[in-house]
Amino acid sequence: MRLSDPIFTTLDPDQRRAVLHDAGPLLLVAGAGSGKTRAIVARIVRLIRDGVPARSILGITFTNRAAGEMRERVAKALAPGVESSIGDVLARSFDRAPGTTEVPWLGTFHAFGAILLRRHGGRIGLSPRFVIYDARDQHDVLKRILKELNVDEKKFPPTKFAWLIERAKRDGVSVEQAALSAGWRVVTTAGQVGKAYDDALVEAGAVDFTDLIRLPVTLLRGAPDVLTEVRSEVRHLLVDEFQDVDGAQAELTALLAGGADSFCAVGDEDQSIYGWRGASAEPMLLFERRFPGAKVIHLSTNYRSRAAILSVAGALISKNRSRREKTILPAREGGELPAVAVYADQEAEAQEVAAAAAREIRGGVAPTEIAVFYRVNAQSRAIEDALRMLRIPYVLRGALSFYERAAVRDAVSYLKWFLHPDDAVSLKRLLKFPRRGVGEVTLNKAREAARREGIPPSEALARIPNLAPLFSFRTLWLEELPQMSPAEALHALLKGAGYLDALEAAAREPGEGREGAGREEDLEHVRELFRVAETFPGAGEDGLLEFLEKVTLAADEAGGEESEAVRLMTLHNAKGLEFDVVFLVGLEDGLLPHSRSLDSPHDIEEERRLLYVGLTRARERAFLSLARRRNLFGSYRETVPSRFLYDLPASLMRRTDGALPEPARPGKGFSGAPPPDHRMRLYGEPRYEDAEPSGRPRKVRHPVFGEGKIEAVEGEGNDRKVIARFPVYGLKKILVRAVTMEFFE
Repeated sequence: MRLSDPIFTTLDPDQRRAVLHDAGPLLLVAGAGSGKTRAIVARIVRLIRDGVPARSILGITFTNRAAGEMRERVAKALAPGVESSIGDVLARSFDRAPGTTEVPWLGTFHAFGAILLRRHGGRIGLSPRFVIYDARDQHDVLKRILKELNVDEKKFPPTKFAWLIERAKRDGVSVEQAALSAGWRVVTTAGQVGKAYDDALVEAGAVDFTDLIRLPVTLLRGAPDVLTEVRSEVRHLLVDEFQDVDGAQAELTALLAGGADSFCAVGDEDQSIYGWRGASAEPMLLFERRFPGAKVIHLSTNYRSRAAILSVAGALISKNRSRREKTILPAREGGELPAVAVYADQEAEAQEVAAAAAREIRGGVAPTEIAVFYRVNAQSRAIEDALRMLRIPYVLRGALSFYERAAVRDAVSYLKWFLHPDDAVSLKRLLKFPRRGVGEVTLNKAREAARREGIPPSEALARIPNLAPLFSFRTLWLEELPQMSPAEALHALLKGAGYLDALEAAAREPGEGREGAGREEDLEHVRELFRVAETFPGAGEDGLLEFLEKVTLAADEAGGEESEAVRLMTLHNAKGLEFDVVFLVGLEDGLLPHSRSLDSPHDIEEERRLLYVGLTRARERAFLSLARRRNLFGSYRETVPSRFLYDLPASLMRRTDGALPEPARPGKGFSGAPPPDHRMRLYGEPRYEDAEPSGRPRKVRHPVFGEGKIEAVEGEGNDRKVIARFPVYGLKKILVRAVTMEFFE
């Protein structure tokens, strides 16, 4: 190895120690912006130049994008003769023909699992010609099964069963056991669906994505000779993003690492944010126990963010207990103190974020270097509208524009068809949910009858018995329309047509869809659309048409050129990215941390890690904001500041809404938690440590809101307030002396 090579001379001491590590297991704790990819690539190159056959090196990560970046860097570092063809060679599978140019295999867990199954799947009865079912294929299979088993798809859509089956496979339990632990009432039905799904895969010679990890583990456990063969080929193993492995991926890694000359796991438990899909930082935290004699190296220098940003991020994440203590040193000193601002409502917040983005662009920052992060997709609507008003192009990463989301398009289709009943495209869409027993064959017959008789299609459609109730309600709705505002008309339409009730019923069912909150998120989007409609004046058809035109054009205009647009995305989609300027909006309890996490200390820690990930995406400036009132779920509600803001020392932040004087510049680096008397002061001072102390009541019964869970207490004596979460009404701040309430355990 030539240490004078540029790939080695640019390494810092921590990275160099990781690159030079020889035998045995190594845990590389790589914090945000610490140059982990540089270290991984240099380690691969070092092994090859020291005589290790490249084909015996296996590198695994989670995304094709990350694997592609590693491939390019390895290609650039290797000899010119190899570099010219390495792109094609690296794209090949782990199976290489004799004489193929020697390079490492770099790819995803799922790609490697597929290779193992192609080679050895026959040992577990799997044909090497198996097909891989993606999420849409899985959905179609489950849809057919539910119909055959007479399962009500309105109550249990295919996405819920897909989530349950994935959970069962990932955890190594039966579908019945997974349903039981998830609180499903139809355990027997779940088992029947799971068996029928497995039978369908076998019949089709197919596997799904979860099988690509589960089945290789089964194979290697049950066939010692196959395990020995694979281990003889994989002498040096590298696994990136180790904090994101689930149980099956951790087991597959352990099986491969058991016979390797070296095993390097790279990750950062402070960035473990995918618990909802089974990921866990536990394999990282228990690494030395699982791999005795392991060496641990910390990459302690951050090359991305300014010192001011790192100080705040460090103070935040130090509050988590499930982590290794670490000190991160900034390579880039100084910088502006991260700002926090409180706005009256989400519109004011969005307008100021858009105005600030415009100022950054005028100051020379490229739009592509500006990002807005939020916790849930429904928050993007206000930001989108504000950016559009200032003619600032934007793109949404990992999600559709608000106006392009399925539930919003559904609602708009109902509105279009009720106003224009001959709109065949809108009718076809609205018939999908809830199902009305009218298929393509019936619609085609009605259209043929209309053509024969020379009447509008809607007249022929009105004769279809299953559509008669919809036409009858449309007549009543049109009679009332002149007296209704756009918001009232839209709500009455979706309610009377049965769409809103079906959506609410689906959202109440247990389980989640593969990509997140499923119908619950759809319901949030529709409620947000109601709020948009409230901003339109007037009544009757004219006001409604103005609203419809605005929504339709907004869906068409959203986006902009990818190369010249501000990025909007959820915090989960921000992982692995970096920007000069970052806006983190909606820092309120119930959003961040999310309401679904409030009962679990473990989930609260993951939510804190989400905010940490967002902060550490920023290179130069970070802006945090929250609203006193937010209309996210159908009505305005008073908010409670995110408990995470109270983790931040006031001396490390600046207020941009004029409530606090400019604080002193922070020192460099961070370690440890801020003193409690230096916390941020916002609108109110929730004392979360007092919410459920020993001997204090944990619940409250309110005469209007019903029974709720106490989350915080403010003030004393006559000014004492309780912040409680009620099932229907959400978070409420109640002055105790103003109403008679009952407190109980």
